[in-house]
Amino acid sequence: MLALLAATIVPRLIVVQRQREDKAILQVADLLRMYAFRNTAGTQQIGLYYNPAESEVSLWIYDLNPSDPEGKRVWQEDRLSSPVTLPDGMLIASASADGLDLYEDAWNIPTHPDGSRPRIELELVGTEKSATIVLENYTNVPTRSDDPRAVTRDPIDLDSQGGAFDRW
Repeated sequence: MLALLAATIVPRLIVVQRQREDKAILQVADLLRMYAFRNTAGTQQIGLYYNPAESEVSLWIYDLNPSDPEGKRVWQEDRLSSPVTLPDGMLIASASADGLDLYEDAWNIPTHPDGSRPRIELELVGTEKSATIVLENYTNVPTRSDDPRAVTRDPIDLDSQGGAFDRW
């Protein structure tokens, strides 16, 4: 009787864990999309922050200090986006910004003061699912590394397009 009960419950628990990890992967990709959008649309520096103690990824902005508006700017959690809490058993196994690996336990990937942003690559590893999410520094759409759009392509040579753009 116990074996029959275990045979029906264990697969369901695995499916639930897989769904939680799928959802976390999508939420982190959405957070990267928000990071890119806020960088493109705004004037403030944006930072992607990972806190492994809380298993949380969040956006931070470099903004006026609410307690001292005339003073130095400070990093504070973004009020326009929700942090992503990774499910039990899932972590960010590796992260890089512009090809530089981040080895610290907690890290922050800020946009550049000139308004550009780094290329971000995050490897999420869970008990049932894993994915590598890449945000190129020239697009607002994060992709998984197995997606063909994640491959860096050469720029299109407009001169070789047969004059299709001559009318502009």
